[in-house]
Amino acid sequence: APRAHEAGAPGAASGGRRVGVGSALPLGEPAPSDGLLPPSAAEGASDRAFGVYVHVPFCRVRCGYCDFNTYTSDELRGARQSDYAGQAIGEIRMSRRMLLASGLPERPAQTVFFGGGTPTLLPADDLVRMLDAVRAEYGFADGAEVTTEANPDSVGPEDLLRLAEGGFTRVSFGMQSAVPHVLGALDRTHDPARVPLVVGWARDAGLDVSLDLIYGTPGESLDDWRVS
Repeated sequence: APRAHEAGAPGAASGGRRVGVGSALPLGEPAPSDGLLPPSAAEGASDRAFGVYVHVPFCRVRCGYCDFNTYTSDELRGARQSDYAGQAIGEIRMSRRMLLASGLPERPAQTVFFGGGTPTLLPADDLVRMLDAVRAEYGFADGAEVTTEANPDSVGPEDLLRLAEGGFTRVSFGMQSAVPHVLGALDRTHDPARVPLVVGWARDAGLDVSLDLIYGTPGESLDDWRVS
């Protein structure tokens, strides 16, 4: 679930950038069969930024446009959301061992990004536990940005306050559109009127905020986009 990424390393993903189904894979070397990184990943690593991406694959509804690795409760077989934090923590600990065994230097994380899926379908305490594991294994650089994605209808004021208390610094809300018929075409479930509420709650908790928007949805007019 977690992925430590090397900015600019051959074959590595940059923070928050994910390759969709059917897309061309980035140029790079095949991963060694022992699970370590190729030797070239260690070249110049001490001069590169270091960040950690933690994937939480759960969604309440599968949006038709999404090709990320996500699952609704009906699609899960032999897995439970309540077990996920503990399993991810084990992966976080293993990732540090594998990076060190691959010859990479120890460096604090400059960014940590929880994406999905909808990470905030898990309890805020679970997200904080996973973040604590990243902190314990890698440490944080001064001023590190720690972000989680969230849907406007997946968090309340208490959740956002707990995330801020636990070390998160930013929340990225999947707003996508402010127009109901566009949200419907995207299979989004939130009421547009909720977006200003959750943004206010996040700011009250001391969190920075960003909003995701999607344009070019089938049936969306230029006026719809101006509204958003």
